[in-house]
Amino acid sequence: MPELCAQHEYLFIIGVMNPTKLLQFFDARKEREESLVLVTVFETEGSTYSKPGAQMLVDQNGVFRGMLSGGCLEGDLAVRAQQVLESGHAQSVTYDLGRDDDELWGMGVGCDGLMRMVLQPIRPQDGYKPFVDIADIWRGDTARKISIEVNAEGVDEIVVLVEPPPQILVLGAGLDAEPVVRFAAELGWRCTVTDHRQAYVDTGDFDAAVACRCVPVGELDATLDLSSFDAAVVMSHHLVSDRGYLQQLADTDIGSIGLLGPARRRERLLADLGTSAEKLRSRLYGPAGLDLGGRGPAPIALSIVAQIQEKLAAG
Repeated sequence: MPELCAQHEYLFIIGVMNPTKLLQFFDARKEREESLVLVTVFETEGSTYSKPGAQMLVDQNGVFRGMLSGGCLEGDLAVRAQQVLESGHAQSVTYDLGRDDDELWGMGVGCDGLMRMVLQPIRPQDGYKPFVDIADIWRGDTARKISIEVNAEGVDEIVVLVEPPPQILVLGAGLDAEPVVRFAAELGWRCTVTDHRQAYVDTGDFDAAVACRCVPVGELDATLDLSSFDAAVVMSHHLVSDRGYLQQLADTDIGSIGLLGPARRRERLLADLGTSAEKLRSRLYGPAGLDLGGRGPAPIALSIVAQIQEKLAAG
């Protein structure tokens, strides 16, 4: 095992973790001015459930949110977290599942990699740093590097890039848009839904969205900051409206744009868009979604969200 240096730099991959429940868990304890322990994976080797940047929170009662190992290590981490709270000092731990899986844990977890983690107290007297800074970034729109002072054995500081969850624009508030928003919210993505039909906005079930608004098609780019979105899905089921949406999306740098409907509908819309079509071709996916099979709103929504995940992961 190579000797650790005093400072490490890792990337928090928000696209593979949902911060929503961590934030809710943190907010509830912060309101009661309770101390917690933040567990951060900062190095892995081989096959592991989590990768560097994954986190979990443990409260003073041993209750935790976040999963780092699929359940095989969380119990031990909860015990260690109580030690950290009692001492007030951070603690680092290494789990070598390739060596210890059967002998130490006896659970046959199926992963044979190594995970290194740091546990640090998150206390009201310290302003709940550093997690309060991470929470602010997750709730915002801009990625930012922060330094986390650890002062545990072998690790003095971790420098991380914290990225806010993806923002998804759903253009069309029909019934088939509802499961798209629900699936996306389960991944921690932030969805904004717009439709030019007030009745759709009023009757749709979009509680999982951060916003659901009635916006005239031609005023989309004047009403929303389109540069803030990472992906868009055009699904109004209205040809003229979809053309108007695509016309405005052509002038953005949104990397993944899904279009509901068959390929011939996509080609017709692109032909109508003239020179704007060339700005869209490399990032317009129509029919939207991966070919997963199945019929109906839920399977189609799953295929759309899966395609967005694929594109986001590819960068």
